Amino acid sequence: MRLGAIIYTLGYGGIILALLMVLPLVQSIWLGHDVLARNFTIGLLLTAFVSGAMLLSGRSARKAAAQEIELVLIIILFWSLLPWVASLPMTAASQVVGLSQAYFETVSALTTTGGTVMQYPEIEAAPILLWRSLLGWIGGLWTLVLAVAVLAPMEVGGLSLTGSPLLQNGEQASLSERLGRPMRLIGPIYTGLTALGVIGVMAAGGGLFESFCIALSAISTTGFVTHSQGLATQFTAFAHLIISTLSLIGALSAPALVLLGVGKRMQSLGRDSELRLLAGLIIGYALLSYLILDSLGFGAALLQAISLFTTAGFNYLPNTALQAWPMFWLMLPALFGGMAFSAAGGMKMMRAIILTKGVANEVSKLAYPSSVQSLTLDGRRLEDPSFSAIWAYTSLFLLFLAGGLIIVGLFGIGLEDGWPIVVGALTNSLSITTGLDLSVSFGQMSPYLQYFLTVLMIAGRIEILILMMLFTSSFWRFTR
Repeated sequence: MRLGAIIYTLGYGGIILALLMVLPLVQSIWLGHDVLARNFTIGLLLTAFVSGAMLLSGRSARKAAAQEIELVLIIILFWSLLPWVASLPMTAASQVVGLSQAYFETVSALTTTGGTVMQYPEIEAAPILLWRSLLGWIGGLWTLVLAVAVLAPMEVGGLSLTGSPLLQNGEQASLSERLGRPMRLIGPIYTGLTALGVIGVMAAGGGLFESFCIALSAISTTGFVTHSQGLATQFTAFAHLIISTLSLIGALSAPALVLLGVGKRMQSLGRDSELRLLAGLIIGYALLSYLILDSLGFGAALLQAISLFTTAGFNYLPNTALQAWPMFWLMLPALFGGMAFSAAGGMKMMRAIILTKGVANEVSKLAYPSSVQSLTLDGRRLEDPSFSAIWAYTSLFLLFLAGGLIIVGLFGIGLEDGWPIVVGALTNSLSITTGLDLSVSFGQMSPYLQYFLTVLMIAGRIEILILMMLFTSSFWRFTR
């Protein structure tokens, strides 16, 4: 393992954060927020200095062929170390008390989880809200890039990607090259679609600042809002349609996003099993919500279904209507989540399809023990290792869920409120719980519990199995 290559790549991530800090810094100066301007200046200079030093110190190893152990470490360090430098400006927020809350808010943004200690975002200064939205946006982009560069080649948890130009790297490709190629392909499309979303929301009557922040949060499926009353009081119905479309785009896999951006072979998207399942579940969920829940139009139910399945967690319903929904019904879509290799959270549609095929095959063998069936998914043959990896992921997910419930219970949170918090953290969908009537808000939690939830957020974002590799003897043997 070459530590220099990892340091060099982390330095690039820090430089991106430093560049993003320029926007809220300029806004702070423009609005005359001296304290915020000072914090963003210190954060920018410190981040730029440390990141620049990392680039220089790791420069000699930047072209060395990437090893699998380096890919594992870089995805863990991206989500755990970089939030520390990004959290420095967040300490100036009026509703953020201490570094633990700032780190919680930053990890929640970068992992696109959407949990927040800011119960009333409307009383925060605009630069803080802008920085939070920017973190969610870059976190969504990093999720796509790291999923393609790390998770797909390693087939983590049974998720695989074949025949995509995003994976065309040579065996001797360096760590920066493995990350750089998908960044160059996905980045412009992701940015362009975001810009179109901002323009669309503004055209639908939204203000510039609100439209910018909500578009960043929607396409990254983060779910941050600028007002505690939800979207119903801020935007028109047409704007809701645009925001939900952006959320749906964020739940598309990276290859599907590239196809959507370049406008080629669009017909192949309609043959994607994951996309068909996602669309079917959204429509079915919306129809059931419309039929079962009172005083709910199908249009509102459809928008809310998109919001939940994409794990964006936006509230499109007026007043407190969403609080009347059963908690299980609200959190159920988050367990499925979006497509694999997307910015959305959840266990992913691909796993649901493969698990269903595997269970159906086992049931079929009970009736015909000697039968041999070849299972496929979109032309790819499903081998036994894929099923084993998915069962391993599912088992670990349940183990983390049970352990998480025990730990939050030790902090005095009952099962009724504890299970949606743990599920939301593991599926990167805590934004769904924002504004609901929980017994404790994230800002009122113990710092130790906040740190624990950040671990669950990171575990959910890196598909749990990557995190568990830290506890294997073979991992530490390779790091020597």
